Amino acid sequence: MKKIFLYITTALAIISFNSCSDKDSITEEADREFMTMFRTDDNTGRGDNDPYRCQVITVNGHNNSVHLYWYGVDDCAGYELKWALQPAVSSGLASDWENPDNIIKDTIVSPDCLDMVINNMEYSTDYRFAIRTLSKKGEGYHSKWYGYGSGRQWAEYCGLTTGNRYPVPEIITQSAPTKTSVRIYINPSYEDAVNNYTESVPNEFDKNFEVKDGKFVMQKLTVKPSSENPNAPVPDEFANYELSEADFERGYIDIEGLQESSVYIINVENTNIPVAVDAVYNTLSVRTDGEVGDPILITHEVTPNDTLSDGTTLVDISSYNAMRLDEVFTDYIHNNKLAEGTIFELEGGKAYYFKNNMSLSKGLTLRTRPEDIAAGKGRAKVYLGGLWKEGTTVKSNNFMFGRQPLSGENYTLFVKSLEFENIDFDCPLAEHFNGTSNGTGNYFINMYSNGMAVTLQSFTIKDCSFRRMIRGFIRVQGSKVKQFEHVLVEGCDFYDCGYYDNNGRGYAWVAGDGAQPKSNIFKDMVFRNNTFYDSPRTCMITDNGKDLDWPTSITYNITIENNTFVNFSTCSSGRQIIDLRYLPGGSKISIKNNLFILTKQSDDDRYLYQGGADIRTINGSGEASWDISNNWSTNTFLTSGQIFTGNAFNATKNSFGKWAEWNVAGASELEVHVDNISPEDLMTSPNPPHKQSGTTGSIDTHTIDNLNGLYFKNTSTVKNSKIYQLGIGASKWRESVK
Repeated sequence: MKKIFLYITTALAIISFNSCSDKDSITEEADREFMTMFRTDDNTGRGDNDPYRCQVITVNGHNNSVHLYWYGVDDCAGYELKWALQPAVSSGLASDWENPDNIIKDTIVSPDCLDMVINNMEYSTDYRFAIRTLSKKGEGYHSKWYGYGSGRQWAEYCGLTTGNRYPVPEIITQSAPTKTSVRIYINPSYEDAVNNYTESVPNEFDKNFEVKDGKFVMQKLTVKPSSENPNAPVPDEFANYELSEADFERGYIDIEGLQESSVYIINVENTNIPVAVDAVYNTLSVRTDGEVGDPILITHEVTPNDTLSDGTTLVDISSYNAMRLDEVFTDYIHNNKLAEGTIFELEGGKAYYFKNNMSLSKGLTLRTRPEDIAAGKGRAKVYLGGLWKEGTTVKSNNFMFGRQPLSGENYTLFVKSLEFENIDFDCPLAEHFNGTSNGTGNYFINMYSNGMAVTLQSFTIKDCSFRRMIRGFIRVQGSKVKQFEHVLVEGCDFYDCGYYDNNGRGYAWVAGDGAQPKSNIFKDMVFRNNTFYDSPRTCMITDNGKDLDWPTSITYNITIENNTFVNFSTCSSGRQIIDLRYLPGGSKISIKNNLFILTKQSDDDRYLYQGGADIRTINGSGEASWDISNNWSTNTFLTSGQIFTGNAFNATKNSFGKWAEWNVAGASELEVHVDNISPEDLMTSPNPPHKQSGTTGSIDTHTIDNLNGLYFKNTSTVKNSKIYQLGIGASKWRESVK
């Protein structure tokens, strides 16, 4: 009811505002038809209890249909509806909605029609819908459109996400592509598909696909260029290739005549199936090989001003002496002259920036030029937005895994390697919780909620620093499958991050989505030799606490070693290092040689909580393994003799200690050792410089200009400490000890 009242109040406010306009405007608006609305929880307040809400429905066992309902308007001429993919119109701009290239369908229904079923839509896809009431008086009198909102305006927005496709057999696979060709292996055997199936839900292949004489039925193979390079040539022979018995007997088809460094989409399909989204089997995305040339130096040229999101209003950013990078990398994604894996170098000591989110669907390396590092020029700075505000909102942005789909794109993106090295990342104007309002909602790298499925072979971040990444660091989301083969974060410093709200939440440092049991970003994840300083977040690693039916092929292998944690996430209880309540069977977690410190000034009222791990159930095989040992802390702010205020590693409930016998080094090593040295005796100036008064922090409570205060003191006390002698924590802070 509150939402309905708010909507009515808003409508009355609009009417009141229009009453101040000239007489002609009053007549024009008064003569328009009333604007209908789709029925959603935002204007009914009934949630799932409303049988007439707009919703995704299941038809013939497939959940890729939607049922739209809207409010009727008396004596109108009918209703016009249109829909589009979310990425095409998510701006909320009328120009996007009125661009026919963005619209999947535009249709008109009679005045007595108040609902519509749309069947056979793309699976796992976000759609937006718009509707207006048509007037018997003609075009100038139709109502305004409902549904153009950007998603933030709840009263002007209707979006639905179709469900996942049923299990699909893997009929085609690929060899490593050459510059101009790829071999596609084809195996239509029903028995092989069943034997190779590893998911926990029934495959139902015989229900959803045509099988004849023990083989899946298919007649043709198609090759088309990806939207990343829509003009890439496709040989006529393979645009619509008729499969022959010889192809099946041979077991493969060699597709030749492709363009170097280009992406192609390959399908096999059963033409007996009239519905296109159900006629195809598994889809392949193939990037042909290319010659990686010499590193490309992005020569620094200052961008003195930019425009706000309206595209016209200028903003002066000359004080940052920064160069905009958006165009460089947008061109790279689509440029087949630059092969995947190209190395881009920035000038040491210079500043660069991105204005908008940068989708990373093609592997690359971004680093400071090594010669500049060697010459002492320092790292390049890369600002992820944060150079101006639009109204009261900081204009921030993130790197994005993969990209959003265009119409008909429902396949997996394969990305070889993303590497970042020797760069200082920042978002200068990003804000922490200010005592009343949440902070800036930015990340280092995120993913669109409707992003395409992604397989990333390697994701590496080395010797970088990160400031003012407020809401999160690495995040994936959405219903599509995410597979990361290897993740390494090494030698990095994190400070001025987090503190999104007063409880120090937001998202985790690494936030999996827990939406898809075939996803796994934790297959081989390593955090090594990093420093995390007073940056409150929900936790370090989580998969969103979901209990999924993981197939046996999904296991986690997480390593956290030689890191220094100073006031890791202290604002409230329950902020863990590891928050994986439900763990796939066969997983391994290694936590070794880390240093944990809790510290503050004597008259600082801030809380000092420190959580360890929250693990409750081992799924599947019911077994996992731990390699936890040689973790140490300083001797202040201990609870029950160790650094954790809750969920200690050795706790026998909801932590590693529940399965202590699985620890390689023995149960005793689950406990973090306490060295007989205080933070102030170990380091030159470890305490947060800003104090908290009372229970609520201020906008600068968790900020610091640099981490120079973490260098070890050059004293006999330090030299005799176990922390120093055993090489505990990040190595850089020991360099001051001679």
